[in-house]
Amino acid sequence: MAHKKGISIIMTALLLIAVLSACSNNDAKPSATASPSSAPEASVAQGGENTAASKGNEGGSTREFQHGKGVSTIPVNPQRIVAIQYTGAMLALGVKPVGADNEWAAYPLLEQEWAGIEHVGDPWTGLNLEKIIDLNPDLIVTHVEATYDELSKIAPTIWIPWLQYTPPEQISLFGDILGKQAEAKAWLQQFESKVEQTKKTVQSVIGENETVSIVNIRPKNQFIYGNKAMGGYIIYDLLGLKPPEAVQKDVFDPGLGQLEISLEVLPEYAGSDYVFLSVLENDGGSERAKEITNGAIWKALPAYANHKVFPLDWSTYFTTDPISTLKQLDAIAELLLQPAN
Repeated sequence: MAHKKGISIIMTALLLIAVLSACSNNDAKPSATASPSSAPEASVAQGGENTAASKGNEGGSTREFQHGKGVSTIPVNPQRIVAIQYTGAMLALGVKPVGADNEWAAYPLLEQEWAGIEHVGDPWTGLNLEKIIDLNPDLIVTHVEATYDELSKIAPTIWIPWLQYTPPEQISLFGDILGKQAEAKAWLQQFESKVEQTKKTVQSVIGENETVSIVNIRPKNQFIYGNKAMGGYIIYDLLGLKPPEAVQKDVFDPGLGQLEISLEVLPEYAGSDYVFLSVLENDGGSERAKEITNGAIWKALPAYANHKVFPLDWSTYFTTDPISTLKQLDAIAELLLQPAN
């Protein structure tokens, strides 16, 4: 009897240890989902962090992804992507969407990389939803809120607002989304090296206190650009060049991408050592630009007098994706380094 009692005690102890071990493992298991309120909307991917709402699903085929419109279940490694924006970031990581919007397909810096992608319409004038369905996507990426609900009925859709991520941030973000983290890391290392080398070269010939403005002339008005588009990110953020005080105060400090100004105050914003001029040529823009640049106000600008006005082709410099940014970096540096004539 004593022998059987001893065996019973041992068995009970082993059972208790097993139960406690199971409880401990359950407590340590990460949550499979995340509440939409537990992560910030529209800013879930700064540097690729906090993008995966599911941490216990690495070995599965899908995961939860937190974005600006909530949580979507997306493939871990999407294969058939329809991109309504951000195509350049995907192409930079070696992923070619099966379909993409027409809006940026015609821009020359992406022409070669875009070859073979099916056009699915324009997000502003009308997407071809039937075409998107026929492409059988396993993931849709969009920056347009108006069509998000329609797209999400076709396939898992994530909404990522535009102009909130620099090109390196786009790479980190889509390295995570596409399962291309290693490729993203390699791209960022090469990018940083190229920027540092180009920055040193440009700053060796442009004075520390010299300033640069970006002027955009359109058919009926004119704008001053900041550091978000039309080469501004490269000129100001990457190359470290300085805007005039008025541009800093009225464009940079409020966080604007561009500022509409009257022609009369142009010298306040473009009275810089260097001026980059972009013209929206359609609908009379080209003619108006000729009129302005032949006028007294323009010819009084220091950059004009010193032959430091450089053209920025609208189609070439409008794009702000990672591939275009690298090509624009070389082109802008070449312009800045050329001797005055």
